[in-house]
Amino acid sequence: MNGNTSADCLLDNTATRGPNCLKQTRQLLTLLMEAERAIQRDPDIASTYLNQAIDLLAVERQSGLLPHRNRGGLARWQISRVDEYINEHVDHCIRTTELASLLSLSVSHFSHAFKQTTGMTPLMYVTAARVEAARQYMLCSAHSLSDIALSHGFCDQSHFSRVFRRETGLSPQAWRKLHAAPPLLAALGQRATA
Repeated sequence: MNGNTSADCLLDNTATRGPNCLKQTRQLLTLLMEAERAIQRDPDIASTYLNQAIDLLAVERQSGLLPHRNRGGLARWQISRVDEYINEHVDHCIRTTELASLLSLSVSHFSHAFKQTTGMTPLMYVTAARVEAARQYMLCSAHSLSDIALSHGFCDQSHFSRVFRRETGLSPQAWRKLHAAPPLLAALGQRATA
């Protein structure tokens, strides 16, 4: 191995893994687990997940970047504080200025340090957190997608669907059908026929 692939990140259990490597490892594992879940029910969806995993590995190999420790980023407690704020305000507009002031940093310094630490801009990070919160909510709620969109800070169902598809590769409805428990699917079906 040459040390520049996501697979290498998976095999490296040292504490020196960078946040980008950890994020990519989580994405890769999620894609592979989703593909495994979907393979029997819907091979096309499983194929989509596997293609996304392959693309993720291919981009890393082409970039030739070695995992390294970022210097000058945010501390863990700062990221924890940002995560807590996002989770508490997921249904409201969250601006980078609010996140920067939360840590008493300038917007410019915060944005640079945040991206260096997480590998994402603050806006991308908030969007990913909104999608993840919506995914978790869809697993245990029979609320409509438009209600879920509004309660998780999206403008409307259309915006939610676009962002959700970009983040997961599936529409919210397809994802819900694939992952929701049978009693929830039955409740959704009853609501649709009512």
